[in-house]
Amino acid sequence: MQGSNAKHGRVLRRLAALALAWPCACFAIGFVPPDMDEPRAPTPAAEFDAVFQRVVGPASLEASTPDYERELDRLRALLPAVDAVREVRFLSVDCGSTRWKDVARGLAYSERALQAARDNGDRASQARALVCRSSFLMLRDGSRHALPDLDRALDVLKGQNEPQLEGEILVMRADLLSLIGDQAQAMLDFQRARAAFRDSGLDHEVEPLLQGMATTYRRMGDYAQAARVLDQSRVRLAAKQDWEGLAVNMIQSGFLHVEAGAPDKARVAFEEAIGIASAHDDDTDRNGALLGLAEAQIALDQPQAARATLHEAATRFAAAGDDSSKDMLLLLGGEALAKQGQHAEALKHYDLAQPLMEAGGNLRYLALLHRARSSSEEALGRDQDALASFKRYDALQQELQDKMRLEQGRLLQYEYEIRQRDFENQRLRAERKAQSQQLADLRRIRNWQTLAMACGLLLAVLLAAFAWRQWRKSRRMRALALVDSLTGTATRRAFDATAADALAEARRQGLPLSLLALDLDRFKNINDRYGHAAGDRVLAATSRAWTALLRDRDLLARIGGEEFVVVCPDTSMGKARGIAARLLEATEALRFEDIDPALRVGVSIGLAQAGTDDTVAALLARADAALYRAKQGGRGRVEG
Repeated sequence: MQGSNAKHGRVLRRLAALALAWPCACFAIGFVPPDMDEPRAPTPAAEFDAVFQRVVGPASLEASTPDYERELDRLRALLPAVDAVREVRFLSVDCGSTRWKDVARGLAYSERALQAARDNGDRASQARALVCRSSFLMLRDGSRHALPDLDRALDVLKGQNEPQLEGEILVMRADLLSLIGDQAQAMLDFQRARAAFRDSGLDHEVEPLLQGMATTYRRMGDYAQAARVLDQSRVRLAAKQDWEGLAVNMIQSGFLHVEAGAPDKARVAFEEAIGIASAHDDDTDRNGALLGLAEAQIALDQPQAARATLHEAATRFAAAGDDSSKDMLLLLGGEALAKQGQHAEALKHYDLAQPLMEAGGNLRYLALLHRARSSSEEALGRDQDALASFKRYDALQQELQDKMRLEQGRLLQYEYEIRQRDFENQRLRAERKAQSQQLADLRRIRNWQTLAMACGLLLAVLLAAFAWRQWRKSRRMRALALVDSLTGTATRRAFDATAADALAEARRQGLPLSLLALDLDRFKNINDRYGHAAGDRVLAATSRAWTALLRDRDLLARIGGEEFVVVCPDTSMGKARGIAARLLEATEALRFEDIDPALRVGVSIGLAQAGTDDTVAALLARADAALYRAKQGGRGRVEG
């Protein structure tokens, strides 16, 4: 389960106030002119600037919320009476204060801060105000409504040389993307944030980034990576005695244990988080930990304890005016009632939770709700309703698995590209180092011309050989990147390039172009029953059968585990349907005697024809949507 998003608004408002300062500015409390014997007392404006740099500077990344709020209070007291420039800066950071508990007032304040920054031409303050507004939009309308302002904030910062602020906004956007289920894009934003922090000369492993990465790994099902990052962060937090961060870390560890099937460990983690948060008057983290503890208690078959925990959590959330976890309170309350055999009451809870979850668009939550609903309906003898709920649960789970595979594929491709870029950078650094050494050697032995020439010639030969080997290696790596080693089809990278060229050519020639999206039906069952080696043989045999039927100008590419696409130039939808029908027939005719004579393979196909203004991404999205309809319609069919 994802866990509560109750903390998210507070974190966003907090981070909204964390903007870039020049790294040395936090030390610029004042200066002593070199021609004066006694230091001059700083002016009010200079004092304001010094505190402002601490508020937005690197140290603020590690500051606790109370410390941060105290600095804001000082800044408020130091604000000059008539100073438009400093007022704009103050508004942009004060907007992130936790004193703005009323959402309507907070939105109005953020609008004021944003307009003032625009009028003054202060782009960094515009970015901070946009982040602030996004936090209140999230609290009022949900996570999806907060994302556009974060996108705008990043656009505002383009060309501004603000790597720290850019990194912080990327972390915030990644957190929201992960919360709504776009884990691959979230991880890409985390990676870019890490690079931005590194470029700004800061510690690129700041805690908000580590905690967010761990949560995203967990939501992607990569529990080992999630545990590794959480452990890394926990050591850092303990060393700094960052109790707020430790509480969050333990909450995330608890949810990780729940999802990994270790509710005993989860309960211990949540109880530790509650203890830390209670000792330091951290109501937000305590409330989130209570929600997690109830989930662990339900998993441990302790419904009475879970209901007591949920009652305490609900009371605390209500006292804080926080409705963001109402859906989870209802779901967990229903599950606890169901554990006690009160299925009719449980269904009432699910009825109230469902519209909230549907509005939030969280597929994972909805899947869990329909699974719980199906169990209660079955217990009450409502077999038809139970079957319908279970089918909805199964469809959502399949959708989540499909999405997870796509996300993992996108992430792997990005990581591969990063490794390639790092390899090229290392090669260039090695060449520059070698060249620098050569020049130094030549300067040292300039009077030994014969020896210098011999050494230079030898070094040139060595560099040429090295460059030749590197070129050959790079060429092999590029070839491997374009051809899938298992099936011999094109890779996603090759597809992106070829599809873009084909789309451009189709527009120039005024010819139709169609795209087929193919997904082997229930391929996971083959892997589970016969093993991954058998699954690989099925993939290889299927792709060979398809290749034999396709035209020379068509491109077959593998873009995921069992997911393929076919680019068909000069092909209308009618012709594409004919191609799809032949591929469907060929797939169904395949036999795998060496694996199981009874084994049959099916495929679902989605079709899309390119429009005049289509991008590759838009065309692929329509084909994927058609593929989804084919699967929803019973699999083993063509839609488009």
